[in-house]
Amino acid sequence: MPNLQTIRAAIQELPEDAPLVVALFGGTTGIGSYIARTWATTFTKHGPKLRFCRESSPGSDWRFIQAAELSLMSEVDKVSQDIIQQEEHMPLPGGAAKLDALYPNQAQSHFKITSEGVDTQISLLYYSRMRLIQTLSPLLLACTMPAHAISVFAGNMEDSIKRGELPISTPLMGKYSLNSVRKHTTFMKTFFFEELAEKHARKISLIHIYPGLVDGPTFYSDANPLWVRIAWRVLKPLASWYMTSPEVCGQVMVFLATNRYPAKGTMTERIGASPKYVLAFSSQIELGGGSYAGGQRGDEIKSASWAKVRKQDTGKKICDHTMKVLVPESYISYFRVDHTMADSMPGFAVALRLFDEG
Repeated sequence: MPNLQTIRAAIQELPEDAPLVVALFGGTTGIGSYIARTWATTFTKHGPKLRFCRESSPGSDWRFIQAAELSLMSEVDKVSQDIIQQEEHMPLPGGAAKLDALYPNQAQSHFKITSEGVDTQISLLYYSRMRLIQTLSPLLLACTMPAHAISVFAGNMEDSIKRGELPISTPLMGKYSLNSVRKHTTFMKTFFFEELAEKHARKISLIHIYPGLVDGPTFYSDANPLWVRIAWRVLKPLASWYMTSPEVCGQVMVFLATNRYPAKGTMTERIGASPKYVLAFSSQIELGGGSYAGGQRGDEIKSASWAKVRKQDTGKKICDHTMKVLVPESYISYFRVDHTMADSMPGFAVALRLFDEG
């Protein structure tokens, strides 16, 4: 498990590279906002003191795109096309159209079926996230260095699976629960990411991660059952001993976009003696394998994911199922961070405005 010193040292090297374009889905509250803050503060040394508003840092460029309902594939396509058009026709300063890091982290919805016939929870946690990666892949593939797609939710958590069970699609009505949604989502994402890592070898690294217990508005959302909201208020003082702070959470999520998690085929051996340069093992226990399932500090698993039920055709089955679904209250913050801008613009700082729909 990388320690915090290693994590912080690695992300401080990010401003030394070429300008970066990052897209955050669901980035105005909770973990998404912690990620955005960390990306911003990582670049503060390359400009004046950070202030979280655009007016006080005129050298920065943060764009916000409102989405009506990201559980819908049609809305995902609309927003993705907006980002692609902006990058192609009104690119952020500092380089050609591309996308270095993508965080498809939309979540939280009441249990219902969308107008496209998909369960909202499964859609937000899996299908719409995979659709974002699919539709934005032209920008991810346009990067000169490998891009990163990072999904935050239960990455290294594996629920037990009965003999003959294959947790694909939405859990059956009689078995539908928070746990079954997590099992199906994590199972499908692991194998779909492995398929994408192979398809986009040397170009895209894919990571899904369990962020740990992180305090935020998620616990108080009315999308949760009433008993969950009450229980959290009672248990929070005790849970605080085990919780990940917003600051550390954001740092870990940005750390996932470093070279420790390379695209498949780009790095195949450990580089250097420092832990900072030790490559991660993939979900198939392949060094630098391109698809990763991580814990709350970016720590990798000790054995192949879902080893007891993994078969040669499991990935293909999940990929075929997923593609059939993908065909038919979040915000996306989209920005470029560029250390060279700080040198040429005295007022430069990376900025973030947090706002609510109302």
